[in-house]
Amino acid sequence: MISFRPLKEADSGLLFIWMSSPHVRLWWHQDGSTPDEEVEEALGLIGSSEGAAFIVEFNRKPVGYIQHYDPALSDDGFYFAGQPKGAQGVDMFIGDVSLTGQGLGPQILRQFGDMLLKGGAPKLLVDPDSDNEIAIRCYQKAGFDIYEQHDSPQWGRVTLMHRVK
Repeated sequence: MISFRPLKEADSGLLFIWMSSPHVRLWWHQDGSTPDEEVEEALGLIGSSEGAAFIVEFNRKPVGYIQHYDPALSDDGFYFAGQPKGAQGVDMFIGDVSLTGQGLGPQILRQFGDMLLKGGAPKLLVDPDSDNEIAIRCYQKAGFDIYEQHDSPQWGRVTLMHRVK
């Protein structure tokens, strides 16, 4: 059973371990950020009006991290320009490398996406690195479609994907 619980300050140690893991660092820290900086950014979503952060639990065990945010307020919001009001950007990773490659990612994304769409978001947006074929396939399995590729000054070449109601 997959569940999402709001991120708490007490999760910072676990989040740091995950964000320091090679399989997460490969794609999450492309802008040169450190795990400490990424943990602080995630904790900054606690109580924020710009988005929300969650620990993903599988059978009541923490296994990953997921967040949603208003892409109009993000640093790279220009490539999500023109999206409908209320659209949500989504980012996630599975922190426990032993759980990758087992189909859990698409299940997490589908369930989280269903929750956001039922909650009123008209569209969900993701922007994986274009070289991250595993993430792109994962998003496709969760119902996201590719609509554009974009060269970002901050992130490099990204594949823009969306899921609508």
